[in-house]
Amino acid sequence: MNENPIRWAPLVAVGLVCGLVNVAAGVAMYLSGVYFESWSVRVMTVLLAACIAVGNWWYGRHVLGGHTTYWKALVVGVVISVAIGLMYAIYNVVSISFVYAHFLEDMIQAEFARASVGMDPAQAAQLLDRFRAQLTLRNLAVGNLAAVSRIGTMLSVLIALGFLERWRRAPQAVEERVSLSHP
Repeated sequence: MNENPIRWAPLVAVGLVCGLVNVAAGVAMYLSGVYFESWSVRVMTVLLAACIAVGNWWYGRHVLGGHTTYWKALVVGVVISVAIGLMYAIYNVVSISFVYAHFLEDMIQAEFARASVGMDPAQAAQLLDRFRAQLTLRNLAVGNLAAVSRIGTMLSVLIALGFLERWRRAPQAVEERVSLSHP
């Protein structure tokens, strides 16, 4: 019998909170003018990993009572990743449709500036047309959902291993502290 089954409602709630944190970070980066910088993807990846780790820790401690397995920790990380991806995709659709109407063109120009270095004008014009044809709201939202889910799943594999190792050592560390405090 499974002592601590996955409880989906609190897990999805943790994922949605993590999604809101990621959306808030994206908005802050956009408003501060650094969203299209090449390093911003690394910042968002670190934030994704932090959300998965903190969400996994909170869920493992408060919902699973500190008793988990590698597979449960992995499921928690994947659900958090997908929830973050969904929140970000929904944010993309709403914000681009109603708030930041020029976002797609800004993104196209940023990508074009990076990719067109050293091209002659005819090649650059073709590249710009290709970017405009490929970068649509639908492609951006679905692409973000897929990318966040994929990267989050890979991070979840590593984070679950780290948590599992820590949880395996935790009872041993508690026993050592108890034996040291009672001679």
